[in-house]
Amino acid sequence: MSCNLELENIVEGSGVHPAWGINHCLRVFNSAKELSKHLSLDHEILYVSAMLHDTGKYPCYALSNVDHPLRSKGIAANILQKMSFNSSKLSKVLDAIESHMYYSEPGRCDEAVYLRDADILDNLGNIGLIRLFSQVGQDELIQTPEDAVERAKTFADALPNKTSTRNGQRLAIKRREEMLRFLAGLKRQTAENVLL
Repeated sequence: MSCNLELENIVEGSGVHPAWGINHCLRVFNSAKELSKHLSLDHEILYVSAMLHDTGKYPCYALSNVDHPLRSKGIAANILQKMSFNSSKLSKVLDAIESHMYYSEPGRCDEAVYLRDADILDNLGNIGLIRLFSQVGQDELIQTPEDAVERAKTFADALPNKTSTRNGQRLAIKRREEMLRFLAGLKRQTAENVLL
């Protein structure tokens, strides 16, 4: 079995909510590639990092009181060592996984920086909205549609400033505008969100 297929099977068999599943991982990978197309980044590092960056939040791996990027890093190290993954690339993969969250400082390698921007972008725009609303009642921070609206507002305000690359910043601003247009329309159609 190829390394890619094995990683995809790990994600698909994890019991993770679809908002964090295989399509999220593939979008992050493709977005990181697109954002960095002017560079010669290692696509294997990007792919493996994208597939494993959220494993620490998956039900079969999550531990309470452990931040998921750190848990994901440990899980990835174990998985990749068992797969005899290229040891010279392992440190970059682990750097990318550990630093992928918007509240983290960007990682040390270019692959980590672009993976982080791609993950931030997946929380913005139309895809960010559908991911937030799909988690209503499934996430402790998003119990109601009103919670999803508030989280979307927070993301629209904060996340564009968290991107590190010029391409990431440009796209984050566009996706922020998508979110704000949607939220304004939703507010109009629900009597200032009262009838949400």
